Amino acid sequence: MSVEKGKICDLELFFLMTAFVQGSLLLIDFTVSLTEHQTWMVILAGLAVSLPFVLSYAALSKRFPGMNVVQINDIVYGRFLGKIISLYYILFYLMTLSFNTLDVSELYLTFLMPDAPFVFFMAVFAAAVAYAVSKGIEVLARISHLFVIVGAVVPISTFILLIDQMDFSDFLPLFELPAIKLFQGIHIMAAIPFGETVTFLMILGSLNKNRHTVRSALAGLLTGAICLLIVAVRNTAVLGRTQSVWTSPSFQSTRLIDIGNVLTRMDFLVGIAQTVLIFIKCCVFFYALVTAVSQLLGLKTYLPVILPLAGILVILAATVFQSPVDHAEITQSTGIIYSVPLMFVIPPLTLLVAKIRGLPQRKRGGGK
Repeated sequence: MSVEKGKICDLELFFLMTAFVQGSLLLIDFTVSLTEHQTWMVILAGLAVSLPFVLSYAALSKRFPGMNVVQINDIVYGRFLGKIISLYYILFYLMTLSFNTLDVSELYLTFLMPDAPFVFFMAVFAAAVAYAVSKGIEVLARISHLFVIVGAVVPISTFILLIDQMDFSDFLPLFELPAIKLFQGIHIMAAIPFGETVTFLMILGSLNKNRHTVRSALAGLLTGAICLLIVAVRNTAVLGRTQSVWTSPSFQSTRLIDIGNVLTRMDFLVGIAQTVLIFIKCCVFFYALVTAVSQLLGLKTYLPVILPLAGILVILAATVFQSPVDHAEITQSTGIIYSVPLMFVIPPLTLLVAKIRGLPQRKRGGGK
């Protein structure tokens, strides 16, 4: 029995997944130090690499309609091994959520409110996420289109306003990066913006119909990727090779907007967009976390675990890294290694084992 009774439609899945991918806009900034003027190529390569695996998530959900990943693991691997794998998912949700909560705090401390207490932002943000998740997946899905609009309008509008300052020769020469940096950049892009959609295995079971699951998931993934691509192209065309020396190329490029001394300091739009998009991304992660924990514990609802897990989240986010530099370095190197099996091995393997074993087995009379 699932702990979530709410249902969402295919269109809401599209918006929710688009907003989730858009929530990785901050990733563009710290990846630039590796990929420089070829960031746009790395985004496309990361998308191509991750696409078959994302499709396997949707296919797995279609094979087990109405079930979340914890239930699927129990059926495919048995209760003991299935629960161990589900604990792995829970660890992934919690750690990744703490990283993103830390990203929000660093964003505000670095660019907007440097004198504010560090933990204050984490506590307020975690409380807002916990409150939103307590309303259920239906509410999050219904308002997801608003986040998508913000995540699309800000990059597109700033791109248009900066066209007169763009130099597209900054994209040359192509294929200049050393192979190791190119591989590392593709790994980051494949894992973080796109591979993290494995989180939706806790949500896809809430679809009221699963006829268009693959199409909706694919459309959401591609739409979110286009927004990331627009940001990468804008920053490179405006800042050129100097973008790698800035803490946030997105903030720096939009600060150059000056239309008749009226439209200036448009970087605040970037702050707003990144805040709301990370918020919806963290809501998806936190929803997956609380529902997975509740499902594993056999609870009828996830509401009792929301506050305890929110408290653990704040403590973990406040202690996991010593500094923003430490955060960026570890995320670029070892921070994404632990999630690779979860994104690129376990879901396709689960789908393969389910097909070999003929799962889920149909009961007599056509029921499941």
